[in-house]
Amino acid sequence: MYTKLPKLALASAIALALASAGGAALAGDKCDEARTGAPSQDVSEARQESQILTTYALSPYLRAGDLEVVVENGTATLTGTVAEDVDSALAKQIALGVTGIKKVDNQIEVEADYVPPAAKSGERSFGEVVDDATITATVKSKLLWGKNTEGLKMDVDTRMGKVTLNGAAENA
Repeated sequence: MYTKLPKLALASAIALALASAGGAALAGDKCDEARTGAPSQDVSEARQESQILTTYALSPYLRAGDLEVVVENGTATLTGTVAEDVDSALAKQIALGVTGIKKVDNQIEVEADYVPPAAKSGERSFGEVVDDATITATVKSKLLWGKNTEGLKMDVDTRMGKVTLNGAAENA
């Protein structure tokens, strides 16, 4: 309980800082938007880069790679290393699926023996956190809707795909 509170406070502070910084950065772009009716080119490109990288982070096939994206004038340049050709092709297709991306310069290198950089000790990636949250929600919903488990007070915790249940049951 006490370890979650500092993490929650830190996450809230980071979100607030990002929101404030984002608002300040966009304030200068409001003039461009007011004149042209569209956000500036820099803002659009940053949004496209973020959308591509977020999709990579959520993909179990691409999240382990050290991929980078730079968008300029509708062209996404992809760099980094993956273990298989299919991962490079997937990265390209994801980039092409983003609104405003007309061309992809895929410079991703394929190395069969590629080993992604190790995560910091015990830390989960963004994609792993999302996967764990999805598993937890699925298990909780099954427990809530099950005719034999309905109304039981059960704590479900998932870490790196391993589910732990805590609670009391009337029988096995």
